[in-house]
Amino acid sequence: MSSNFSSFEDWKLKLKEESQNKHTCVLVEGKRDLTKLSSYGINNIIVLQGKKYYDVVENILNNFDKCIILFDVDKHGDKMFQKFSQMLKAEGIQVNSSYRDYLKSLNVEEIENLP
Repeated sequence: MSSNFSSFEDWKLKLKEESQNKHTCVLVEGKRDLTKLSSYGINNIIVLQGKKYYDVVENILNNFDKCIILFDVDKHGDKMFQKFSQMLKAEGIQVNSSYRDYLKSLNVEEIENLP
């Protein structure tokens, strides 16, 4: 499930549209990521920081069918992305990595530092 984005503006628009769906959540690492994405009008953001992985997975499981994982594009983010992808997919949640993949192509490492 990979979307192609024509520009960063297109990326933001599609992410905003998808986050309006009450069945879709956007999972981020920290509060600064939440602040940045909220400034774009993104909804249904879940912040991992300070929570147990299983509590977050349970929350997603109980409230959403799809999850857009937007962890930072660094070693730590990659590791967590793999872990959450596996956990969510095992529970039947559809995981969308296309937004994170696009950021990789732009060489953006941290969500909070997006323009």
